[in-house]
Amino acid sequence: MIYFECIHFFKIFLNLELINNFKKSNKLTLRTMTYANKILRINLDTKSVKEESLDFEIVQQYLGGRGLGVKILYDELPPKIDPLSSANKIALMTGPMTGTISPTSSRWAMVFKSPLTQNTLNDSHCGGSLGIQLKKSGYDGIIIEGKADKPCLIHIQDSIVEILDATEFWGKDTYETQKSLKEKYDRHSVACIGIAGEKLNKFACVMNDARFAGRGGVGAILGSKNLKAIVIKGTQRIKPVNEFAFKKISKKFLDTLKGHPVTGTGLGLYGTPILTTAVNKSGVLPVKNFQEGIFNDVRAIAGETLRELLIKQVPCQGCPIGCGRSFKFGDIAAHLEYESLWALGPNCGIGDLNVIFKASEKCNRYGLDTISTGNAIAWYMECGERGLVSDAPHFGEVDGFLKLIDNIALKQGVGALLSQGVRAAAAQIGQNSEDFACHIKGLEMPAYDPRGIKGMALSYATSNTGATHLKAYTVIQEILSTPHYVDPLAEEGKAALVKEMQDVFAVLDSAEWCKFTSMAVFSTLKCEVDIYAKMLTTATGFFIDSTEFKKIGERIYNLERLFNYREGLTRDDDQLPKRFLTETLPEGPAKGQVVDNERLLTEFYRLRGWEDDGSPSDRKLEELGIKPLHTSAKLQVALDLRDMDEALKIAKSAVEGGVDWIECGTPLVKSVGMDIVRKIRELYPHKTIVCDLKTMDTGFLESEMAYLAGADIVCILGIAPDSTIIDAVGAGKKFGIKIHADLIGVLNPIERAIELEKLGVDYIGLHIGIDTQLRSGFDKVPYPTLKKLKESIKIPVAVAGGLNAETIPKAVATGADILIVGGAITRSANPAQATRRLKEKIEEASRKLSENH
Repeated sequence: MIYFECIHFFKIFLNLELINNFKKSNKLTLRTMTYANKILRINLDTKSVKEESLDFEIVQQYLGGRGLGVKILYDELPPKIDPLSSANKIALMTGPMTGTISPTSSRWAMVFKSPLTQNTLNDSHCGGSLGIQLKKSGYDGIIIEGKADKPCLIHIQDSIVEILDATEFWGKDTYETQKSLKEKYDRHSVACIGIAGEKLNKFACVMNDARFAGRGGVGAILGSKNLKAIVIKGTQRIKPVNEFAFKKISKKFLDTLKGHPVTGTGLGLYGTPILTTAVNKSGVLPVKNFQEGIFNDVRAIAGETLRELLIKQVPCQGCPIGCGRSFKFGDIAAHLEYESLWALGPNCGIGDLNVIFKASEKCNRYGLDTISTGNAIAWYMECGERGLVSDAPHFGEVDGFLKLIDNIALKQGVGALLSQGVRAAAAQIGQNSEDFACHIKGLEMPAYDPRGIKGMALSYATSNTGATHLKAYTVIQEILSTPHYVDPLAEEGKAALVKEMQDVFAVLDSAEWCKFTSMAVFSTLKCEVDIYAKMLTTATGFFIDSTEFKKIGERIYNLERLFNYREGLTRDDDQLPKRFLTETLPEGPAKGQVVDNERLLTEFYRLRGWEDDGSPSDRKLEELGIKPLHTSAKLQVALDLRDMDEALKIAKSAVEGGVDWIECGTPLVKSVGMDIVRKIRELYPHKTIVCDLKTMDTGFLESEMAYLAGADIVCILGIAPDSTIIDAVGAGKKFGIKIHADLIGVLNPIERAIELEKLGVDYIGLHIGIDTQLRSGFDKVPYPTLKKLKESIKIPVAVAGGLNAETIPKAVATGADILIVGGAITRSANPAQATRRLKEKIEEASRKLSENH
């Protein structure tokens, strides 16, 4: 056994060495891994096709699938574009697991700016065979841009890529299109839109095999580009870096899935409709547009009942779980999932399977997202119930319900309004109908009432795409008691659980594993990912342990958040509809419950390291290797005081005024010790904290002390011996703390700054000391020196000494990256107001500097 483990380790080591050598020589491509190392860029305007190589460093950080798609669109999409304009792009992405022997790895993703939410990125995943065929054709993804002048399709067969006329297929539903194209292109995988996508319905979806990339309106984007279908067949082999080790860990993964009662038995026997009874029993199955949480006729539509109508299982390719299935009721056959069953059933007051089957088949043929369709109809039914409209069917009224699906798909009558989504429809109807329009950020809510399942409440609110259950599915713990029971009504601990799951699920979406696998993999609420990490390591050659795995997920989640922030979204958009904040559930285990959203958000933001407005802090972004959105210079308050209470009071005011960094000044640290750093870190966990030790010796020790107390940056003296600088830089690399070298007292600042940069410090400080200011009267920034510094070194330069609202603009214009202000804040009668004014001056000067450049 020991012999084989040693061989296994040696093989991994050899592969990692091989990758590192390739990286150094620029001869290795990702093709030696489970990557094709090529992205297709297809412009429908110009009918041009271009192959682009993957960026090795970017792939390590974002993997593929959702993560790589988000990174591509973040970099390429201009802010505020219309999602249905030709400027929008779609990133159709595979992941490193797509097409491998790893269970549930047939998945692929479409990443896009959503026409339904208008300002968020959305990632819609599908278990059809298209991703496997794309990878086998030699491509990791496709970037689709522009707009064709007439209906077209993309045809890919290995390295042959064509943009072909699709006029003959325009106007066909999804089933007809799939059938016709598969007859024309033998053994190809087909993804297509239906009539809803052609009509630019904002929650139109894309069909591949019997599966859908369902949420957010990607079908409308294809329709806006006149792109009817994507047809692919590939023959190339997908091979992991360490095939022996990958097969071994994949077999262990398969055994884990088969051995779990949910993934090994429950979902295979009953499919996702098995959830219906459990969710209803918990009192959180939404009924009549989330007015109630218990459906009295649940037995008529439960998974146990549906099993009797099963025709066959329809699993995703290579999936041992097999939750997909086809049912037949009378003469109607339908592929039905739990969310569709709920949205077109209890949420609309429907308990007749015959009607639900008909409704589901209509949506599938038209290419409509069933969740958004059911929500739109249920909301309109309630508008009628309240007397706000006169033509709405009643809850449970079959003919009017089915007719509305047709009208929504074809955008006829009131269907044209509802096809815009409930947020847009409620804005037009008004009369307080927004209060019961069940969406977040414009995306309609799934099948779990947040009042009775507080983890999902926070998951919905903080999802970057809007109301989805797929970014953190706490139903696993709160309803299914896997790996153990968590009280769904409790708020304590939910922020940590949601964050943990969001980060892990971001990686599953990027590697392209099914999230149902997590039910078998997680053994505690810490969401263990060791088996996933080992599969990624042996498949790709990147060394990914559990820590790195979750950091990748956190990086993806924060970049999505940054995209939303750039689009103008804030804390105000992380809100649940008023119904869930003020109206209690009338019966069941969650009777009397509402959601304290603000309390949940505050704790969640704290754990995320985000600002109070919901934006990622610069500190968090730097930690994850993401460039901050704002490029304006930073304002640092220097707490050069002696009393801790006074320092904390001024720090609070400065934070209220918008200060970026907080410095524990040298006099303060000497007076009260490192406790001041610990206290400020406790009070302001998302702020960048600077500890000004002015170190002259013991560079490693004092840098470590600052790190252990909670500082992000430690200040050492530039005139310190090189050995001290080197030791401090070494500590910085070991602990992740940044080193600021202060040039105070340096006779030749330019020459020394160049030396310090070579030694590895992170910041240079140009500092006019307090004594110099008081005794000589010289309190101005030496602008010529600052200018020369900026020309001589690449690392950021901080300036300190006599800065105020009058002098800051020139310092910024000359190139200062960090403005360190003491007395203008600490001695002000109103420190918050003074800070605010300084920030305004910095931002104004930074804008002018940016415009001039």
